[in-house]
Amino acid sequence: MHLVELTATGFRNLASEPVTWCAGSNLVHGANGQGKTNLLEAVAVLGNLRSFRTPSLRHLVSHGVDGFALEGRVETASGPIRLSQRVSCGVPIRRELELAGGTASAAQYLQLFPVVALSRDDRDLVAGPPDGRRSFLDRFTFLLEPALFDELRTYRRVLRQRNAALADNRSETEIEVWEPMLAAAAAAIVDRRRRACDLLRVGFRSIYGELRRDDFPELDLGYRGEPLLDEAENVPEVEEFYRKRYNETRPRDRRTGFTGDGPHRHDVGLRADDRTVRHTLSSGQTKVVAAALRFASLQQIERERGELLPVIIDDVDAELDTTVLGHLIRHVGGDRQLFLSSADGAVAPDLVADRCRFEVSGGRITGVVGDTTDE
Repeated sequence: MHLVELTATGFRNLASEPVTWCAGSNLVHGANGQGKTNLLEAVAVLGNLRSFRTPSLRHLVSHGVDGFALEGRVETASGPIRLSQRVSCGVPIRRELELAGGTASAAQYLQLFPVVALSRDDRDLVAGPPDGRRSFLDRFTFLLEPALFDELRTYRRVLRQRNAALADNRSETEIEVWEPMLAAAAAAIVDRRRRACDLLRVGFRSIYGELRRDDFPELDLGYRGEPLLDEAENVPEVEEFYRKRYNETRPRDRRTGFTGDGPHRHDVGLRADDRTVRHTLSSGQTKVVAAALRFASLQQIERERGELLPVIIDDVDAELDTTVLGHLIRHVGGDRQLFLSSADGAVAPDLVADRCRFEVSGGRITGVVGDTTDE
């Protein structure tokens, strides 16, 4: 799979001109603040509906306009597709998704052109709060098992209903009525996440072993939920666990005004010598662990889909030291489409030799070196 052409309109400082990409390595370089990261960000938003820099769609809009549009032409194993999205940043924000000129749902769209992105914000994937890791695991799980999308939507809807009943101090009956549905939705999500996490763990161990240096700690990865949840081994047992849990914790939840247990509080646990990694890893080690997590998910998704997916590495030379970058080049090189950004146009020659190099200034492509024809 590779992106052939991208047009961004009203997106940060980018000019509304089509950019044609090569199917191999694409290096985007230029001085700081000229738009090289914005260009890679547009690729990520086209495929993932989210930025690797900010959770806010409003931050992606050019100054003086009220929305943006992205259009892309993609070659996949099953043939060419055309994707587009139009975002209006009013109140509320609205997004229209199209596939080949017809309306697409978010669940359909997100399966079409998934992109893996590494950036400086990936430190939070390892050392930040649990919500980033949950989001990462849910996207990975969804690409393996698309039914998760609707299950998460159901769970969040029922969770809002129970939380509203708690916050309004409604009767026991009015709170309890939501709990069987919440327990059933929670059990389905936990079951899919556990399977995905088991696959992620195997891939992570292998790739982390390739990328790490000898002085890096041994790490383990696992799914972390409530105490005693591990004793519930299948869906009916997990559902029963939550039925009892919500009944037992109802007085506490009444006091706080929200539901304190469930998949919305779970985490992907990363531990070194029985300690969480945020207490043991250096900044450089954190970058490597984040890269290993990203590429472990990539490896499994590609295996399931039977095709290689595009990879973005923003500020490639700033984020990874020479040794780790060499390992990374060997791991992601080959036929996979790569999007790299750097302030140095001579970075990573093994990756970009005989491929495309784009110079960006003021949001415009001012120079292209290499073959940008379809492959």
